[in-house]
Amino acid sequence: MAKTYDIPLRKLFKDVPVNFLKLVFEKEFKADEVKFLDVKLPKLFEREADLVFEHRGEIYHLEIQSTDDPKMSLRMLHYYGLIVENYQKAPIQAVVYVGEKPLRQMVGKLTLPNLEFSYRVVDLNDMDCQKLLESKDPSDWILSVLCRIENEERTLRELLRKLLNLPEGKRQKALSMLLHLAKLRPKRLNFLKKEVEKMPITIDLEKDPFYLQAKKEVAINLYKTTKWPIEKIAQIVNVSPKKVEEWLKEEGLLKEKKE
Repeated sequence: MAKTYDIPLRKLFKDVPVNFLKLVFEKEFKADEVKFLDVKLPKLFEREADLVFEHRGEIYHLEIQSTDDPKMSLRMLHYYGLIVENYQKAPIQAVVYVGEKPLRQMVGKLTLPNLEFSYRVVDLNDMDCQKLLESKDPSDWILSVLCRIENEERTLRELLRKLLNLPEGKRQKALSMLLHLAKLRPKRLNFLKKEVEKMPITIDLEKDPFYLQAKKEVAINLYKTTKWPIEKIAQIVNVSPKKVEEWLKEEGLLKEKKE
């Protein structure tokens, strides 16, 4: 089922946060040389690859994981084979763990008879947020909220100050993304909300595109997997039945009624 942090994270990575990618893959990246790729997945896959891109002849595959999944290595191996099949080139792979609980089961390797497979695992709880705050890219700043922070209140205020200096349109979108991602760090989210309330700006999450997109994905997935009545799904995602019906029609899951 879709999580509310999925949408802003995908958007942030599409903005190519070069400092973040450098820390993950230990290589330098230039944003204008990054080309995003589509990987055709069989229908048995419940989700798409989070991010696959090409840079200077190499293919990179990055997955975002909020839970400590012991089967992650098998999933990465599946993706590895599909990427090779699609592009005839072996990808450089990494899993970025964004959860808050200690990481114990995702070890970044799989050993089977006649097979040794490995990939990078990056735990954001170990990544120094200051390296992202020093970036010139707002996407890096926003991602820093998930990293290791020594002095939380001072650092979070510094982060908000940087975002407040953005042009108005970009500022609203950046603050919205920040608050969505901070749901993965509840204590930081509470502090950020209190600080934002002091600011001379208003953020209406109910009208926020990331918030609505997350609700839409939840509603669509519920309909596909349960076939529950529209009214029940609308109640769960806290929107009107009319809105759920509209979303399902957009996805081709409901036929237009004939007059």
